Amino acid sequence: MKKTAFVILPALLATPLLAETPLVDADGNGTYSYNEITAAHPEVSEDAFAEMDANGDGEIDEDELAMAKDAGMLTTEG
Repeated sequence: MKKTAFVILPALLATPLLAETPLVDADGNGTYSYNEITAAHPEVSEDAFAEMDANGDGEIDEDELAMAKDAGMLTTEG
């Protein structure tokens, strides 16, 4: 019985960490707006978003998203 508790308890504690909000391109334009990014990553400030937006177009494309993840700018997978 005690061995079962050692297996189940860590799984239960990790469950909220796995329940992340996915990153969704809500308008289907192929990029992510500030609102779309912060829906999945509420920790992202406007300044951090601007830093991620390497080309300054006000949207995060897949390359910019990958660079932001590589740089550790996004704390969740999203």
